[in-house]
Amino acid sequence: MNAALDHIAGFSSSAPLSRTTLRRGKNPGFVGNLFAPLGRGIREWGYGTRLYTHRLKGRHPVQLLGSLKDPAHGNATLGSAIIGGDMLHGTEQLKLGIHFWSRLASARPSLINHAHSYNWLQDLAQTSKGSVARDTAEALITSWITVGAEWDKTIWQADILSKRLINWLSHAPLILSSMDLVYRSKVLHSMARQTRHLMRTCGDATPGIAVLEAAAALMLSGLLLPGGNAWETKGARLMRQAVAEFILPDGGPATRNTADALRAMQLLILLRDAYIETDSDLPPWVQISLDRLAPFVRTMRHIDGSFAHIGGVSAECNFSADAILAASKAKGKAIENASHVGIQRLQVRTSCVIMDCGPAPQPRLSRSAHASTGSFEFSAGQERLVVNMGPAARSGALAQLAGLSRATAAHSALVISDTNSSRILENGLIGAGVAETLTIREKLENGTRVKLMHDGYLARFGVKHERVLTLSMDGKKLTGTDKLYGPKIKKLAGQSVQLRFHLHPLIEARLAPDGRISLATRSGKIWIFSVEGGTAGLEESLYLAQPDRPVGTQQIVVTLKLTNQNTPICDWAFSETNP
Repeated sequence: MNAALDHIAGFSSSAPLSRTTLRRGKNPGFVGNLFAPLGRGIREWGYGTRLYTHRLKGRHPVQLLGSLKDPAHGNATLGSAIIGGDMLHGTEQLKLGIHFWSRLASARPSLINHAHSYNWLQDLAQTSKGSVARDTAEALITSWITVGAEWDKTIWQADILSKRLINWLSHAPLILSSMDLVYRSKVLHSMARQTRHLMRTCGDATPGIAVLEAAAALMLSGLLLPGGNAWETKGARLMRQAVAEFILPDGGPATRNTADALRAMQLLILLRDAYIETDSDLPPWVQISLDRLAPFVRTMRHIDGSFAHIGGVSAECNFSADAILAASKAKGKAIENASHVGIQRLQVRTSCVIMDCGPAPQPRLSRSAHASTGSFEFSAGQERLVVNMGPAARSGALAQLAGLSRATAAHSALVISDTNSSRILENGLIGAGVAETLTIREKLENGTRVKLMHDGYLARFGVKHERVLTLSMDGKKLTGTDKLYGPKIKKLAGQSVQLRFHLHPLIEARLAPDGRISLATRSGKIWIFSVEGGTAGLEESLYLAQPDRPVGTQQIVVTLKLTNQNTPICDWAFSETNP
């Protein structure tokens, strides 16, 4: 039976096949989550009382038991701006000064979160002005303690508080080098009080990477602050559980976002170093988790080191990927078939295809996800040819673009009537659409082939989408077939079906009279795009290597021919021409 199906599908039954079916998960604990806001509101009322202030009292730490080095690098330009008197975040800017924290209350939430989480300490640490950077950090913390010493609904929420603790502890040389003993005492005392509060509120962390951050903050405080054994014990229990749920068997994160995988690695590296620094017994799952995450991160990178725009990550997702990978000491190679997270990688010599073959993550983890099932990116050596648009900043001047950049049409994918394969809801989560995918991978004599089928358009248009990609043995030809099929294909009548191939800004594309499109790279190589079963044209597009930096580019748009409600099939190819 399987052999017959393989033959019908165009796959050889004698060649080794790998089949993977993925189904989108549902949110667990619906009833409990329904009453969670009510319980949180009651607890927050209690946190604001004078009685709770006394409950935060405890042992007063006089020193840290160790010093850490953050493996992630910040942006020296942003750090220099802070020294110069400006806090920058994305497209937002706010002047520093003695009233900075009070004026911050009227800023956009993204800047408020950035400032109070102290992520900017990474940027300060990257500058070459050591003593000036330390003085600047100490001045900002001194003024913060006057406004943040007691519980506040915004700046003491679990997501922000855990980041702040992690940043304070991992940049202790920057903020605790002062000879002012009163200042040092206030900072250490504040760390302890915040950790005691986090012990009660870590369960309120937003599902996803924030849960790992809350657990890591407890563990780091417990390891580095005297008398923190209970914090470390609870944090380790929460972290082990969170890692087991968050990291899939192939090393991919449950959010399908490579930036989250890198953040998880950063946290695990800090924890590993904290155990070593304090001569504590390192739990084996810490390094095991790093060894699982690193190969996935490498899977999502092109030859030039940029990340594929899949899952909501930017091509230049941070300045630290190489440093984090090196610090992890994990040697695993990139995975060809990341079947649990739904990523396929085809690499021959210096040609690389990274394809999204999975449904969106479960709804509660989908706030940064894209409706990108079936999309792919294609690079040859150091040059990227086919890309996805990439995520845009959700605040500032590009806020309107953020939603558009998550749409299916913003990816190199098939689009029916300019409709997303999975709905993007008003609250930012991914709704109904792709519920199941089937991926078949086959090694051929002349290359590697991946076939994907998904049901994202089945309910609305009565069809499933099938995409087959084949990368030749020499890496000089990528062929594809897109097909729509299903028992209700008549529902396609009157609809438009298009294939979109977004091009990297450094590619110069020209449409020839015969319908083919030539693609010239910076190195002088010429690739030819040809198509059968559709009409190709060129349209404008955007590319975001970073969320706040859109660059104009082009996209190839192929309009499929729909005749008599027959199964529409389109064959296309990218071929490198002989020099």
